[in-house]
Amino acid sequence: MQPNFLELDDVLEYHSWMIEKYGGAQGLRDQSALESALAAPMNRYLYEQADLSVCAATYAYHLSQAHAFIDGNKRITAAIAELFLNVNGLRLQASDEEMIDLFLRVAAGEVDRDEVERVFAQWVWTKS
Repeated sequence: MQPNFLELDDVLEYHSWMIEKYGGAQGLRDQSALESALAAPMNRYLYEQADLSVCAATYAYHLSQAHAFIDGNKRITAAIAELFLNVNGLRLQASDEEMIDLFLRVAAGEVDRDEVERVFAQWVWTKS
């Protein structure tokens, strides 16, 4: 069965909610970059038979690199990767500190997609 991938409207709504809750500037900087980042996990699933962990890592990496929003890019990156796993019956088991460290390093260009995949492979668990 094909996973549930997130739609553009879902991500825009979630970003808006997060900005309202945690602060920052609303708005989309680059819709094309966002759409491309959102397509990457499905493409990997369809063409590389990537598992859910790899798809979540792909969301994390590509959303981080896209810088599609005016504000809150790292927050939405972490939230969408986790949301994708949750809607597909999995969970991300990592501390806030581990998540922050990873996403700061991804945003700074210190971590490549392969490393994000290795980390997510350790962090993704089946919901119990």
